[in-house]
Formats: sequence, structure tokens, C-alpha cells
Amino acid sequence: MKQSNNSETDSFDPTQNLTSLWAFSEGFLGGIFSAAKIPFKGLLLGNISVSVIILIANFNSKKGAILKAGTITTIIKAIISPYSTLPAYLAVFTQTLLGELLFLKRNFMQLSGIILGVVTSVISSLQRIIVLTLLFGNSFWETVDSFAAYIYNEFSGGHVIPSGFRFSNWLIGTYVIIHAVIGFVTGYFVSGYARRIRHNEIFGKEFLADFSKDNSILKEGDLIKTKKRKNKYLKFSKIALFVFLLTVLILSYVLNDTQNKSFFDSKSVWLMLLRSITIMILWLKVIGPFLNSLIKSRLLKNRSKYSEEIHYTLKMLPSVKLLLLYSWKSSGGKGFSKISKFISVFIPALLGYKAED
Repeated sequence: MKQSNNSETDSFDPTQNLTSLWAFSEGFLGGIFSAAKIPFKGLLLGNISVSVIILIANFNSKKGAILKAGTITTIIKAIISPYSTLPAYLAVFTQTLLGELLFLKRNFMQLSGIILGVVTSVISSLQRIIVLTLLFGNSFWETVDSFAAYIYNEFSGGHVIPSGFRFSNWLIGTYVIIHAVIGFVTGYFVSGYARRIRHNEIFGKEFLADFSKDNSILKEGDLIKTKKRKNKYLKFSKIALFVFLLTVLILSYVLNDTQNKSFFDSKSVWLMLLRSITIMILWLKVIGPFLNSLIKSRLLKNRSKYSEEIHYTLKMLPSVKLLLLYSWKSSGGKGFSKISKFISVFIPALLGYKAED
């Protein structure tokens, strides 16, 4: 893959390459994470987006730069991932708008980065909780509490769980806090890292020189081919959720037959199952496809407005993949040491890379 280094930061805007990384993340990294069975895929993708937004804010002081990058990213997402879901589009829209608002004045950069990381991560966690509530109703959380009470009763020698304790609240709180902490860490460290490197005159010059000479990685990083593939709706998490509900349903009948009292109401579990199946069918077959097509049509109308940027971004996607592979292979160490080295190598290389016209 040919590339040319720019010797002056004024001659090239690295925002284009950061937008390409954002588009690559939204279009392909989700599939890569799924194939690698990496947990918390949504949280990882969200924090990658936050990192890109923080970097854009540090390297481009123009108002609307983040909004433009987010719009181009969603258009690219609509082109290369035709089966992207509505929540995926909403996540990018939310991150883009929050980023544009928080970095509007470019004051208190690190604080703005931290707020962006925390707020977007918390919104992501709340979105999942809201979806569960809409899908199964409040009865779902009552069932979780009942199941926790049953487990506590079984393993505590017949003791009853304290009346004021609701396991569902503890579960939701822990889930949201984990997201908030990870968002805080991302915002804090990425903001600090961007501040340290943004005054560099030449990004990754030596690394890019080695990268341009070493073609051994090209076989692994062949041009990215767009594949039309439907989302696998019955993911492990969804299967596990229904297995849990079926287990509770079975327990409700078994306990009714063998004990004087039951921790579960079989009627409410049946209602939850029927409700969730009905909503899923309506969403997957009617509402979801309609809203997705509406969003895609609106996005693609702006394709001509950003034709040059979209062309550059699509051209850059294979290069982003190559840089990722080469940077990862060039990073020594293991675990967090390797990840830290990878970031310190990849980001400057991405910022300094310029594809030939």
C-alpha cells in the first residue's frame, strides 16, 4: 500500500484519517470482536468512538469538525454495513452530538474528554436496561429479585433475604458503574495522550518508513471486501436470557407442586415470554426495517455533499486495517504492556499516514 508522509502538520488534516478509523471501527471491528469472542463488544466500540472524538477535538479546532466526522462515519456505516441496527446508528449520533457540544469551545479539554467518556458509556448501559424493560416489562426485574431470593434461601439454610434488598437494583447499579468507570478511564487517558502528542511536527515518520518497505503484512491485510450479512439475532446473550426465563418458569411449577409457597409466578413468566416474542417479531419484521431504511435514505442523501471525504475514507479503510495489523505485530510485550505499546505506535502512524491520490 503506497503512502506519502507529510512533513508539516499544516499540509494535511489528520481528521480524515481519524474519521477513517472511526468508520472502520463502526463497520468492521464489531464483526472482528464477535469472531474473536471478545466480551463487552458494545462498550469497547463505544470507547473507541470516544477516543476518536477526543483526538479529533485535539487536532482540529474548527467548529463542526466532530459533527462532520460523525456524519461521514454514519454514511460509511450505511454503505458497508447495510444491516446495521437502529441502536447502532443512535449510538453514533449520540456520541457525535455530545462530542460536538462538549468540545464546542475547546476549553478544559481533559474534563470534556472525561465527561464524554462517562456520559456516553452510561447512556450505552442505560440503553440496554431500557431495552430489557420494554421487552419484558417490570415483571422481568421482579423475577430477577425472586430468583435471587430463591437462591439465597437455598444456600443460606432457609433464611429469607432482607426485605429492603432488591438484587435487580444492585445488578443495574453495578452494570452502570462499570460502564461509567471505563468511560472515565478512557476519557482521562486519551485526553492526556492527545495533549502529549498534538504538538509533534511529524507523526510516526520512522515507523511509516518501515511500514512502506515491509510488504509481508499485505497478504493478511488484503483489501476489505464489503459483505452483506444479516445480524445474528439469537446471540448468546439473548439465548441465555430466554434460558433463564424458561428455568424460572419450570421452577415455578416444580415449587408449586412440592412446597406450600412459591418464589415465582408462572403466569407472569408466561406473559413476559409472550410479550417479548411479540415485540421482537414486530421490531425485527416491521418497525426495525422501516426505521433503518428511513435513516439510511436520509444519510445517503448527504452522500454527494461529502463525496470527496467519503471517497478518501473508503480508500483509507484497507490502509487502516494494514496499519492496525502492522502496529500490533510490531508491538512487543504481552497484556497491557503490548496494548500500551500498540497505541503509542498506531496512533502517531495513523495521524501521519497519507494515501497517495
